[in-house]
Amino acid sequence: MRMLSSTPGVYLGFVATAATFSSPSFSQVEASEPIEEIVVTAQHREELAKNVPIAVSVVSGEDLRRGEIRSLQELGARATGLVTTDSVNYGFAPLSIRGVGGANGGGNIFADEPVAVYQDGALVARLRMSTADLLDIKRIEVLRGPQGVLFGRNSTAGAVLIHSAEPTTVLSGHLRGSVSSIGTFRMQGAVSGPIDDDARLSFRLAGGGSWREGFGSNAYGERLNGGHDARLRAFLRFKTQDKVQLDLIGEISRSRNEPGTIAIADLSDMSDERDGFFGGNVVFPFVPREDLADVVQNSRFALNRPTYTELRGTSLTARGEAAIGKLNLVSITSYRSWKLSGAQDSDGTAIDPIEPPFVAGRIGNLGDNAALLRDSQFSQELRLASSDDQQFSWMVGGYWFEESNQANPVHINNRLAGAGGGGTTATFRTSQKTSSWAGFLNLSFRLTDTLSISGGLRYTNERKDFLNSLTVRQINAFDPPGDAFIPSGQVLVKAPDLALSRTDDNVASRLVLEWHASNRLYGFISYNGGFKSGGFNAFRGIDPEFAPEGIDAFEIGIKVDPLPWLRGEATAFHYAYRDLQVRTPVPTGGIGIESLARARLFGGEIELSAAPIAGLKFDAGLALLNTKILEGRVSALRDESFVFGTAPPVVLVDVGGNELTRAPDLQAYASGRYSWKIGGIAASAQLTARHQSSIFFLETQQQSPTFRAKSWQEFELRLGIGDPENKWEVAVFARNLTDNRHFTQITAFFGLPNAALNAPRSFGLAYSRGL
Repeated sequence: MRMLSSTPGVYLGFVATAATFSSPSFSQVEASEPIEEIVVTAQHREELAKNVPIAVSVVSGEDLRRGEIRSLQELGARATGLVTTDSVNYGFAPLSIRGVGGANGGGNIFADEPVAVYQDGALVARLRMSTADLLDIKRIEVLRGPQGVLFGRNSTAGAVLIHSAEPTTVLSGHLRGSVSSIGTFRMQGAVSGPIDDDARLSFRLAGGGSWREGFGSNAYGERLNGGHDARLRAFLRFKTQDKVQLDLIGEISRSRNEPGTIAIADLSDMSDERDGFFGGNVVFPFVPREDLADVVQNSRFALNRPTYTELRGTSLTARGEAAIGKLNLVSITSYRSWKLSGAQDSDGTAIDPIEPPFVAGRIGNLGDNAALLRDSQFSQELRLASSDDQQFSWMVGGYWFEESNQANPVHINNRLAGAGGGGTTATFRTSQKTSSWAGFLNLSFRLTDTLSISGGLRYTNERKDFLNSLTVRQINAFDPPGDAFIPSGQVLVKAPDLALSRTDDNVASRLVLEWHASNRLYGFISYNGGFKSGGFNAFRGIDPEFAPEGIDAFEIGIKVDPLPWLRGEATAFHYAYRDLQVRTPVPTGGIGIESLARARLFGGEIELSAAPIAGLKFDAGLALLNTKILEGRVSALRDESFVFGTAPPVVLVDVGGNELTRAPDLQAYASGRYSWKIGGIAASAQLTARHQSSIFFLETQQQSPTFRAKSWQEFELRLGIGDPENKWEVAVFARNLTDNRHFTQITAFFGLPNAALNAPRSFGLAYSRGL
C-alpha cells in the first residue's frame, strides 16, 4: 500500500492557491450570495442533487466552456474520483471511477466498459464518447458507485450522464471560438427557438468542429497528437398542454485523430539500419529507457508508420414523456452506428531493423497494426413511475438492448517474427452479437417525516454470440540454403475458427436508508449490487472466454448546507468485487480480458462549494482511495527480457496483494472564480488546480516503473471581459501553466509498454457571442 504522507499538504496547498488568487481586497467585499441549486436525474427523475442518495458530481455547460474542455478525456479529477486517459488509438480512452475501469487501453474491441455512458438518456455502448468533441452540452453528471438497478448492464463502477442543451421557447443562440498556441482551433454554434406561435413545437440546431495541429516533434513522420472533429445535432421538441412531451434528437459526426505514443522500455539492443548498429534484438519491458525523462519533457516522438483513427457516427434518439394522472410514463428509443478505420505504429519508435540473413525485403519497423471496425446498437427503455410527493412511491420499467460488432479485418504485424525473422501478419476476422433484456422495480416508503427507505431489484438476461478466425502469414520471403523456402504470404498458422455463445443472467439489488434531518442536512446509507456480463476475447489470449463480474458496494454519505453560501458533502464507501474483469496484454498483439477472483477497495470523498462574497465562487473536491487484489492469477511475461520477434513465454502469476490499476490514492481539485464590473464591462478571473497521485497500468510486475505513471498536478488560468448580460465575452487562458508532463495511459504492444502523453503548456484566446 502506498502512503499518503503528502495528502494534507497537497490538498491544502491547492485550496490556498485558488482562494488567494480569487479573493478580492477588503474594500471590494460585499454580501455573500446563495449557491445555485443543482438539479440531476441520477434516479431517473429530476431532483436536487443535495437530496439524492448517490455520490454525484455535476459539470455544467458553462464549466465546460470556461475550462476549454473539449472531451471527456479532459474531465480527469474535475469530477471527484474520475480518472480519464488519452487515447493510444482507435478512440480507446477508457474511463475509471473509484479505481475501476478499463486499464490497458480499450484494445479488447468487444469488451463492455464498467463506466456506463449515457447521452440524453440512451446508453452509448462502445468507447466512442470519451474522445469525441462535447457539443452544446447542458450538463454532465458523474455518478460514482454501481448503478445496477436504475441503469442496468455494465455500470459496476458508475455512470456518466451527458445532457444536450435543450430547445428554448424564445429565439436564442450563440457562437463560440477559440485558438491556442499549440495549433488548436475550435468553433461551435447553436440556434434555438419556437417553430409555431404558441411554442408547442421548438427546435435547437447545433454544430461545431475542432482542428488540432498536434504537439511535439516526430523525427520520422507526420506531426502527432492532432486531428479534426466535426459534428451536427438537430433537436426537436413537441409539447402539449396535457403534459405530453416528445423529443427527437439526431446527430452525425466525423473525426480523425492522430495520437502519438512513446516507447518506455529499454530497446537499446535492437539492430537499427539508421545507424548501422548490430544488436541482439533483446528487449527489456520492465526497464525504462535512459533518455525517457528528456523524451517526455520535450515531447519527442519517433513513429515511422501512419497512426490515425477515422470515425463516422450516426445516432437517433426518440424520448417521450407523458403524465397519466399522477403517473409518469417515459419511453427512450435509440439507434447508433459507427464505422471506424485506423492504423498504428505499435512499437512507439522509429527503429528500422536490419534485415535478417536470407530474408528478401525490407523490414522497416518493429510492429504496427490496422483495423476496420463497425458497430451498431438499438435500445428501448420504458419506465412508469408514481409521483414522489406521497408516502409510498414506485418505479417499474423494462429495457431491451441489441448490438452488433464487427472487426473485419484486424491486421497485427510483428515484422521480426516468423520464419527467419521475415515478419508475420496475424489477421483476425471477428464479430459479436449481443441481445439483452431487463426488468426493474424500485420502491420508496416514507417511514417518518425525516426517515425514508427504498429498495430495488433488476433482473438482466444477456446473450452473446461470437465468431472469430485467425490466420498468420509470412510478410517477407525467407530463402535459406537448401529447400526450406517460405514465400511472402505463406500461411504459417490457420487457427481453428471459433463459434461460441454464452448467456448470463443476474438479479441486482439496491437498498437505501435516507435521513432528511432538515432542508440543510441530509444523509444516507446504501447498498448496491452490480453486474457486468461475461464475454469473449477478440484476440483470444490465454482463454477466449471470461466470466461475468459482480460487486457488493456499501456507502454512507452526508450532504449539508450549513449556510446559504456554503454547501458540502462527504461520502465513505467499501466495495467487494467478484471475478473482476481486468485487461491484460497479449504479447503477440492485442488485449485480453481475464478475471480476478476477489478484490476490495475503500475510500472517502469530500466536495465543497462556497460563495462567501458576491462574485466569488469556490469549488473543491478530494478523493482518497485504497485498493487491494485479495485473490487472483492473471497472465504475465515470465522473463524480464526476450528477443523481439520471438513468442515470449507467458505464465499465470499470483497478484494477491497488488493494487488495482488506474486507482490513485489521492485526487484533489480546487477552482476559484471571481467576477466583478469595471464600468459597463464585466470581468472575471479563474484559477483551477488538479492533482492526481501515481497509478499503475498493469496488475502484474508492479515493482517495475515502466507500467506506472507518476503523480501530477496541472494549473489553469482564465481572464475574461464581456458584456454584463452575457451578450459577448473575450477571454485569454492558459492550460498546464507549470508545463507538468506525465503519461495519461500506458498500454502494452507486443509485451512492451507504450504511453500517451499529456499536452504541454499552452496559451489561448476565446470569444463567445450570444445571438
